[in-house]
Parts: sequence; C-alpha cells; structure tokens
Amino acid sequence: MKKLFTFAIMAMGFMTAMAQDIAYTINGTTADSIKTVYVSVNGQKPAKVDVTGGKYTAKGTAPKNAIIANIIGQGQRLAIVNDGTSATVDFNANSVKGSALNNEFGTYQQEEAKFDATYMDKYKTYMELRKKGTDDVKPQMEAIMKELEAMQDKQIADIAAYCKAHKNDVTPAYYLSEVYYGFNYDELNSLLDPQAAYYSHPMLERAKGQLKSMELRRPGRMFTDLSMNTPEGKPCKLSDYVAKGNYVLVDFWASWCGPCRAEMPNVVPGYNKYHSKGFDVVGVSFDSKADAWKNAITTLKMPWHHMSDLKGWQCAAAKAYGINGIPSNVLLDKEGKIIASDLRGEDLQAKLKELYGF
Repeated sequence: MKKLFTFAIMAMGFMTAMAQDIAYTINGTTADSIKTVYVSVNGQKPAKVDVTGGKYTAKGTAPKNAIIANIIGQGQRLAIVNDGTSATVDFNANSVKGSALNNEFGTYQQEEAKFDATYMDKYKTYMELRKKGTDDVKPQMEAIMKELEAMQDKQIADIAAYCKAHKNDVTPAYYLSEVYYGFNYDELNSLLDPQAAYYSHPMLERAKGQLKSMELRRPGRMFTDLSMNTPEGKPCKLSDYVAKGNYVLVDFWASWCGPCRAEMPNVVPGYNKYHSKGFDVVGVSFDSKADAWKNAITTLKMPWHHMSDLKGWQCAAAKAYGINGIPSNVLLDKEGKIIASDLRGEDLQAKLKELYGF
C-alpha cells in the first residue's frame, strides 16, 4: 500500500510539472504587406503580434507541448510544438524550423500547404463554372467535384496514417482537431487511442465529444425510439416504422439546412429503387416551423414517413442519437440494429446495392 501511495504522490508531482508553463520564442517571416500575425495557443483566442518589414517575434509562456499556431491573412497558418526550444516560421516558404520534432512537423505542414493550394485552385474553377450556370459546364463541374471528393478522402487517409506514425508525440492533435468530423466511428475511435501521447492534448476535447456522440449511433447498437408527430399533427413513434422486417434509413435533416436539401437527390433515387423491395425511410426533422417543414417535404418530393417535435436543435433526436450536425442518418437492419451511419451520396447507394444485390 505504501508503494502505491508513493507512486501516486510521484505521479501527481509529474502531472503538475507537465502542466507548468514554459517560455517560447518564435521568429517569423511574412510578406511585407502583412502587418499583423495572430498567435493562438491550443486553439484558444489568438493574440496580435505586430509585423515590421516582414519580420516579427512572438514571445510568451504556454504549457509544455502546447501547439502554437501563427495565423495570417485568410487563415494561412503554421504551427509549432512548445517543447522548450525556439522556432522559426516562414510564411513565404511555408516552413517551420526548430527542434527535430518541429522540423518534422513543419515538413508535413509544407505538404499540407501544397495540397490546400491545389484544392483551392480546383474549387475556384468549380465555383466559376457554377456561376455560369449553363448546361454545357455541368459535366466539367461533376468531374471537378469528383476530384475534390477524392482529394478530401486522400487527405483524411493521409492524416490517419500520420497519426498512427506519430503516437509518441502530440502533433496529431493539431490535425485531428480540424478533421475529426471526417472519420467514421471506428476510425475515430482507433485514432483517439488512450495510449497515444497526444490523447490528453486539450485540442482534442471536441474530437472526444464527437466520439461520444457517434457512440450513440455506432454500428451494432439497437435503435433508440423517438416520440414525435407526423406533419398532420398525429402522434407517432420511430418504432412504428422500424424493426418490422425491412431495412430503414432514419434521416436527420431540416428544411433550413442547405446540405440536407442538397443530399435529397441521393436519398430519393435510393428510396424509389428499393422501396418495392422493402426499403423504407423515416425523415426526422430538426425544424421548428411546421409550415417550412411541410413545404420542404413537398418541394423536395420526399414520399416517405416524416416526424418532428418542432424543437429545432432541442429536439429529442439530437440527444438520443448524438446529432450535432446535419445532414446525418442511421441505417437500420430488419431487427432495428444500426448497421451504418452518416451515409451520404454514393456511399448510400453503394450500401443499398450491397444489401439488395442490384
């Protein structure tokens, strides 16, 4: 018992030491036109640092292993790990130099900057074509959108690989804090490994919250029942429609949600193709205005079951399924068990094809 008590005292002392702030110095270079750099510690409110002749120095104290981001312009940023050594950042070259860890961290950020530049060029082209709005540019728009989606998928995969290769340092917290929403439950659960050095980093609080939310709709769980009303004002339950021997998509959406409306052209064909084989959809609305909800059902031609308690983000579904962003959905098997969640676009069509065989 005495040994355990002694260890506890030592551990508490170690944690206190780790929590103490240490000094940092960052010497930076920017374009001459930049007059201010914003310095943010662990994603907190940034402090202003003046730039003179393209040069600046940021000094202060922060927790050991804090991630300190330097931000200019429209969000261009370079970050360092506060490991007790001075560092330099050069926005003109997108480079970070300092300790061995920050050198490696900087190399990856440099690659990310190249990716971002390529992605934004393609996105700008897409938006220019969209402004034209003519039929002849639609094939080109679709091709660019597929390229953008493929690039996003690759970026997510690359960040996952980076996290797995850097379990012994805190730099993955910087990337996971930005893209945690791009992973499914199993992927995020694997990356938020309690044994990883970055697991307890403060920048991962939102990612951990997301994982807890996703736990409520992870594959393998039984559905959670909901009591709401139909568009006609008739009381109904989710159990009125699910666990009846058919696959059912429970679709969380709202009339005011642009991405939700944009997703309906993917849901409607799936419903039309497989409904005769038993596939069903239940729309659970996060609306608060009945008329807007009903009008959207008609306008978007959504012929399936609908329910809502008209409480917006305070609706029962948000808490029951951990929904903090829409569109979202869960696909239930014939007994009401969740087999997939947050299926969108081609992913939904691919899953339905897998289930029904055509």
